[in-house]
Amino acid sequence: AVGNAHVRDPFGLAAFYQRGQSVLLAELLHLEVLPERIEAYDISNSGDEHITCGMITLLDGKFAKREYKLFNIKKSDMQDDYAAMREAMERRIAHLSDWGAPDLILLDGGRTHVGVVRALLEEKGVALPVFGMVKDEHHKSRTLTDGEHDIGLTKRQDIFVFVYKIQEEVSGKGC
Repeated sequence: AVGNAHVRDPFGLAAFYQRGQSVLLAELLHLEVLPERIEAYDISNSGDEHITCGMITLLDGKFAKREYKLFNIKKSDMQDDYAAMREAMERRIAHLSDWGAPDLILLDGGRTHVGVVRALLEEKGVALPVFGMVKDEHHKSRTLTDGEHDIGLTKRQDIFVFVYKIQEEVSGKGC
C-alpha cells in the first residue's frame, strides 16, 4: 500500500509510514521530542563567487517543498563551508519566530560542521538538536554525528534510506 500511495491511499498509510521514519530517527538519536519539523542544510560552491546554502524541510516525515529556502552566502568571498554554514544558520535563526523552529537540524557534513552550528546556537541561546550526515566513499550517508559520537546507519536500513533521501534532496534542491 505504501508503494502505491501516490495512486490511492484511502487509509493514510503513506503518511503513517513517513511519520514512522521520524519516530525511528528520534529513537536512534535519543531525541526528547518527536521531530515534526526536520530541516537539512547543504553548502554548494560554484567557484568563489557563487556560494549558496540550501535548506529543505520535512513536516511530519514528508518533504514540504513550499518550506525550502536557498541562502546566497554574502560574507565569504572564498570557498569556506564552515563560514558559509555559519552565515546561513545565523540568517535562519533570525527567522525562528516567523518560520517556526525545527525539531531537528541535519547538516551535510561531519563533526566540524556540527561544531560550528552548535557554537552559533549556544551564542544565540537557542537549544536545538544538530547532527551531521557523514558520507562514505560512495557519497552515501554512513553515519550521523552529534559532533562527539558517531551513530552508524549501515545496520539500520530503514533509517539509512530515510537519511539518504534527505541528503539527496538537500544536495539536489539546495544548490
